Amino acid sequence: MAQNGNGAGQLKGKIKMKQLISDSAFAWFYTGVNKYQVNENMVNYIKTNKDKVQLVALVNTTDQASKDLLTKFYKVMILSSVPEESIHLYGFDNSGSSGDATADGYKAKRLPVIIVMRDGKEEGRISGTPKETVEQDLAQIIMKMNRKEEK
Repeated sequence: MAQNGNGAGQLKGKIKMKQLISDSAFAWFYTGVNKYQVNENMVNYIKTNKDKVQLVALVNTTDQASKDLLTKFYKVMILSSVPEESIHLYGFDNSGSSGDATADGYKAKRLPVIIVMRDGKEEGRISGTPKETVEQDLAQIIMKMNRKEEK
C-alpha cells in the first residue's frame, strides 16, 4: 500500500485511485480528471480492447508532468470502462525510489510513464508527454499490438 514519501502529497509504492480521490492533498487529481476533454473515437477504441491489456502508470505525485499525465490517463480509463484491477499505479519519490520491487522492475528512466502490457509482456509506453494525446497514444499502441496479433 502506498505511503507518504518525503513531501506532502507524495505517495510511494502501489497506489489505489480512491486514495487520490479521497485525500484533499490530491485535489489536483479530481480537478484535472474533470477538466480533461477526450477524443471520443480513441476512447471507444480503447473501450473495445480493454480486456486485452493491463496498464501500468509510474508517477511522482508531486511532479507537475506526472499530475498532468495521470489525470488525463484516469479520465480515459474511466470513460473506457477499464476495470480498476487492470490498472497498476505506482508512486515514486523525488529520488526515483518507489519502495516496490515490481514498480522498480519496469526500469523507468524518467517519470511519468504509462506502460501497456499484454500477457505480462510490454507492448508500448508513453514516457513524459504524449506524442498526440493520452488516448490517441494508447489507442495507437493497442492498434499496433492488434496488428501484430493478426500476423
